[in-house]
Amino acid sequence: MRIQTGLSLFVLCAGLAACTASAPKGPDVTVSTPSVGRPPPPSSVQAALSRMAFTPYAALGQSGNDGLAPGASDFALTAACMTAAGYPDSGNVPIAINPAQAGLVFGQPWGGWGYLGDAEARQDGFRVQPGAALSQLGIGTGAASAPDPATLPPAERTALGKCSTIAEDFGNATANGPLGGIATLTNDIYNDVLEDPAVRHATQTWGACMARNGYSFRQPQTVFRAEIQDMYGGVHFINAGAPVSAAANRAQIAAAVADAGCTDSADLAGIYFAVQASYEQQIVNTNQQALTDAVQQYRAAYAKELKKLPSLLQTAKANPATSAEQRPPAPPSPTSAAS
Repeated sequence: MRIQTGLSLFVLCAGLAACTASAPKGPDVTVSTPSVGRPPPPSSVQAALSRMAFTPYAALGQSGNDGLAPGASDFALTAACMTAAGYPDSGNVPIAINPAQAGLVFGQPWGGWGYLGDAEARQDGFRVQPGAALSQLGIGTGAASAPDPATLPPAERTALGKCSTIAEDFGNATANGPLGGIATLTNDIYNDVLEDPAVRHATQTWGACMARNGYSFRQPQTVFRAEIQDMYGGVHFINAGAPVSAAANRAQIAAAVADAGCTDSADLAGIYFAVQASYEQQIVNTNQQALTDAVQQYRAAYAKELKKLPSLLQTAKANPATSAEQRPPAPPSPTSAAS
């Protein structure tokens, strides 16, 4: 699985790789193919995520609500920085949803593999509001509608630019340190699930079903991306409350209903999440000590960064603040599976 959850996939000695006198040893990615049968789909995305042993580690640095480093995330660091700069509890910390992102962390009903219940598909389609997913990441839902930084007073805009620089530098440092090995493991889990025989078979069954409904998609995650592009004109970042034409809304609801029905008939969600849970548990079992060490290192680095904020604000350059904070990119689909 090649999903990127950090800014780098290098594994350094400060991360999960064990430093030796010779070459460093990377994390153990050996897994066996599970036999899951045809399990029922989870009752909700949250129910699915609650079964995942590795997902909290994949959320480290992105979520302030991962259960491993509470309150410690890139978003929380920027908010704390704004407070240190004299703008306490600033509502102007930008956050946006990358519509391509559908990895282990950001769990929405329209996430990877087309998991969307029929009721939600008929009501909202792929326009399900992001509140629950943002809360899952430990981000207030009000952040999704933060004002454009260009409209802020110059001093506050400068502070936001500096805080963005500080958060970016910290993200780079931790991606090359305690989060490096976690990113490697996340990638492997994603690819193991993608290539799992049971998932591949269910995906093919889903694709045949979609074709019978007039759609040519070969991968469930491409349906959402295509509908978002049709609704919002191919932009990389969207505001979930942005207007959509009636025709585009009808089209995306029709696609979502077909997607939900085909996912159900293929048992794709049940199989996919059961397989993912197995691979995640295997990875955690073989890397538990390294993962524990990575969490401790990240928490220590975050606490140290908080203490440094006043001095960092004196020297940081103000990156141009934008209305959308770049979130981690989505996993690239293999060329053999492209829609």
